[in-house]
Amino acid sequence: MAGDKVKLLGFWGSPFALRVEWALRLKGVEYEYVEEDLSNKSPMLLQYNPLYKKFVPLIIKMSSSTREQKDKVAEEAREVLKTLESSLNQNKPFYGGKILGFMDIAVAWIGIWAPMLEKIIDIKLLDEEYMPLLNTWFRDVLEVLVIKECIPPLDKLLAHYKDYYDRFMATKSN
Repeated sequence: MAGDKVKLLGFWGSPFALRVEWALRLKGVEYEYVEEDLSNKSPMLLQYNPLYKKFVPLIIKMSSSTREQKDKVAEEAREVLKTLESSLNQNKPFYGGKILGFMDIAVAWIGIWAPMLEKIIDIKLLDEEYMPLLNTWFRDVLEVLVIKECIPPLDKLLAHYKDYYDRFMATKSN
């Protein structure tokens, strides 16, 4: 691997690419970031990302639901988030203790994207009263410099995903 160059194929609004970028920065790995146009995928992206056609099932389920169904799916999601919270230790800032680690990187993106889903789909996921430790952890971990430096502008991210959602819903109604 010595001498090999690391390329990160990403999209500025992707939580998946963001997690990889966090890990590379945290480990001090030098890399070249290649911004992808998802409407015109490069041959390299198609070759190395076999999941490019997948879509998050939970979003589809929430998007195509009645209010009652949305609330039920949101409650199921909150139960999963509550399980994450139960793994946190009140006396330690990160999942692994005092050092930012794998679990923190794997989960932190939820603290960015869940509030966006709440606004776009009109649901409540990160209830401060129901999950106070998890909400505090999200705020703290997203303030870690190596994490914070990579977070895209939230207003731009919200506009992008709102537009994506609106286009998705328009195709469903046709």
